[in-house]
Amino acid sequence: MNARQHKLIEAYAMKQMDKLGLHGWPHVKRVVRLSMRLAKTVEGVDYDVVEAAALLHDVAKHLERDGDTTDHGKLSAEMAEEFLKSAGFSEGKIEAVCHAIRVHTHGGEPNSVEAKILCDADFLDKMGTVGVATLFIKACLTNTAIEEALESWKKASKESYVGLHALWLQKPHFYTQTAKNIAADRNKIVYAFFKQLENEIQLKDM
Repeated sequence: MNARQHKLIEAYAMKQMDKLGLHGWPHVKRVVRLSMRLAKTVEGVDYDVVEAAALLHDVAKHLERDGDTTDHGKLSAEMAEEFLKSAGFSEGKIEAVCHAIRVHTHGGEPNSVEAKILCDADFLDKMGTVGVATLFIKACLTNTAIEEALESWKKASKESYVGLHALWLQKPHFYTQTAKNIAADRNKIVYAFFKQLENEIQLKDM
């Protein structure tokens, strides 16, 4: 990826992500950093594919929020394909980027190392203190009280927006050993946080 292509891709991704609040450009930047760090731990990685996929993986997320699609991974891949062609990416790299984007929402199993890295990086951004912060932002967006968010943590399920994030925190799925190790380390504070939250609410800390 040359400097011109990188600038074009970044500008396009930023424009699309600015249409989204919580899951916007800051999330993408974190996923890019995580992806590039994970890529350094795996052999045979195409760094152009990893970075382009990380930048473009959520470009259709705002359409899912607005009800125009039920799988932003699939539509993001379609949008990425069209854009990357205009940016002069090779056919092989475009195919690899789009595969990684398409399966990051679990619409299929990743069959490339680059796709596995994107899946892991995206999921890692749901872990640790960032994951806790995101969970409570989601609680605010759904008028969920602190006590209700704690219950969602204790009874994590796919039945609610907050409960689903709690489920992700408690039962993450990763492909690379490095991501598994990072998540295990980051999530130590998550369990400690919710234990302390329960203690404070029930005055067990006094």
